[in-house]
Amino acid sequence: PTTVTPDPDLDLIEAFRRGRETAFDDLVRRHEARIWRLCGRILSDDDAALDAAQESFVKAWKALPRFKGDARFSTWLTRIAINQCRNELRRRRTVKHTQPLSLDAPSRDGESSAAASVAALGHDPYEAARGREVATALATALAEIDDEAREVILLRDAEDLGYEEIAEILEVPIGTVRSRLHRARGEVRRRLGPVLAEPT
Repeated sequence: PTTVTPDPDLDLIEAFRRGRETAFDDLVRRHEARIWRLCGRILSDDDAALDAAQESFVKAWKALPRFKGDARFSTWLTRIAINQCRNELRRRRTVKHTQPLSLDAPSRDGESSAAASVAALGHDPYEAARGREVATALATALAEIDDEAREVILLRDAEDLGYEEIAEILEVPIGTVRSRLHRARGEVRRRLGPVLAEPT
């Protein structure tokens, strides 16, 4: 039989419900770096990412008394953050505010951004320049694919979440996650093809 790991945030949630409001501060500290990083990867704007992350926690705080625990708190919170980012992206399109997506996501927890990781592939000047070129092309490719594809590829390949959790976050079947991811990776590979081709 499959053993279900208990939600590590359950004690803090129960404490908050019993009236200890500082328990929510502990939840924020536990999850803020991850949520801010994810918002940064989706929105490609540090200030907008910070706003979206803060608004996500405000919404979570207001809704926590109604949280049923059907999903882990981290899954539920990630879903709130993604919906907040979707709202921001819709707002940008309405006001025709466009900005290329960057992989230089905020990294309060000390992790390097995806772009920096790619760019640091070698110390050779050519390799460093090529790394930056690939990182820029990858950021552009992610900016050009649709929101659904971008969300699933970031959750799987950047955040390293499992298919089941991604399905819970996006509220779609696992099969949909797999097909979106397959399509998203194919689109990104196709767009990166010219950059990744070895020079002759």
